[in-house]
Amino acid sequence: MSNVKLVRAARYLTLMVLALAVLGVMLNSIGLLDASRDARIRHLAATLPTLFYVAAIWMIQRAHAAIGRGDAVETALAALLERLGICLFLGGIARVFGQLWIVRLALGVPASWAWFDVAAVTLGCVGLLLFVLARPLREAAKVRTELAEIV
Repeated sequence: MSNVKLVRAARYLTLMVLALAVLGVMLNSIGLLDASRDARIRHLAATLPTLFYVAAIWMIQRAHAAIGRGDAVETALAALLERLGICLFLGGIARVFGQLWIVRLALGVPASWAWFDVAAVTLGCVGLLLFVLARPLREAAKVRTELAEIV
């Protein structure tokens, strides 16, 4: 299978995952129509981390599109790592802190300051790592371009 077909297949698979994730968010947010104010706020708060994770999937799709257009792979990957890292980090933060704080502030309900969710903490750490790795990759792409111009 050629690289173009592989990139195209990966892009379509990513779009399918994105569509399923958006459908899941829509189905989960049906609770927002609940008559109870408390339930609406809890559903809204629970949706917040998911929005960052859906954005992360969208960033992957954008990278596939950029590579499919013929952009330099190093440049596309550097941008992907940076954006994906930010989305995953913010999604983890939103799950561990934001969700509880929204409920605490909006409802005035006593709640803990953080929810130690191992998966969210792991995704946040991976996001931070990806963000940090993006800079050396971007610098390497610049140096490679400069070397190509010299040669």
